Amino acid sequence: MGKKALSQSVKNFKKLRAEEHKLTQAVDAFNDAKQGYTSKKRTYDDVAAEFGVDASTLCRRVQGKGKSMLEFIATKQKLTVPEEKALVKFILESAEIGFPLNHRQIEKHANVILQSKQGPEYKPVRKQWVFNFFHRHHDALGTHWSKSLDTQRAQSLNPAAVKSWYDILEEFVVNAGIAPENVYGMDESGFPTAYGGKEKVIGARGTKTQHKQGGADRENVTAVITICADGSTVRPLLIFKGKKMNKSWFNNNVSDA
Repeated sequence: MGKKALSQSVKNFKKLRAEEHKLTQAVDAFNDAKQGYTSKKRTYDDVAAEFGVDASTLCRRVQGKGKSMLEFIATKQKLTVPEEKALVKFILESAEIGFPLNHRQIEKHANVILQSKQGPEYKPVRKQWVFNFFHRHHDALGTHWSKSLDTQRAQSLNPAAVKSWYDILEEFVVNAGIAPENVYGMDESGFPTAYGGKEKVIGARGTKTQHKQGGADRENVTAVITICADGSTVRPLLIFKGKKMNKSWFNNNVSDA
């Protein structure tokens, strides 16, 4: 699957950052030459031509005059740069533990920050703010469709529990010399009969699946699958909620369950 095309706003912001990076490199190169760190003196025109920047802009930046476009944009933002970095960190940490935020929740957190600074008369962010926020932090944040993950399962799946399970497996199966044909693995999967609450959320860029914790008390159709370590399988088992057997449940039984 190909990567999603960048929006024009993201492209423009990336271009600004690239230009600012070149200008910063040019300033450093000019100052190094001025302080004698290089073998020859250099003019603004020489350095500007090397890094592909405007000579007059380079001159002003070396003299400490004026602001970069990124700095100017930052003065117009609702949140300061450190506040936005803290918000990005919170979004990533929330997604990592199974509680990703959607657009509205991110707006609420931004407004809480503003209210703490400006008091009850603060001006909340507008709807377009969250999209501009994503543009500024496109390299860190990405949009995903959430995938339900039961809270109980999320809490049980941790490094300590996984290591403990494999230690037990090694001691009582591998070291005991149990043959593969005598080792079976069984797992069950629940399929909610109603909509599972899938929604678009924000997580780390590059993440393939963004899980979202939720309750495990919804009504499910349960599938139980059993396989043997030698590659053979047992017929799957399907469990429906009901007091009486419905013959229609066996229609189109392609899995021979």
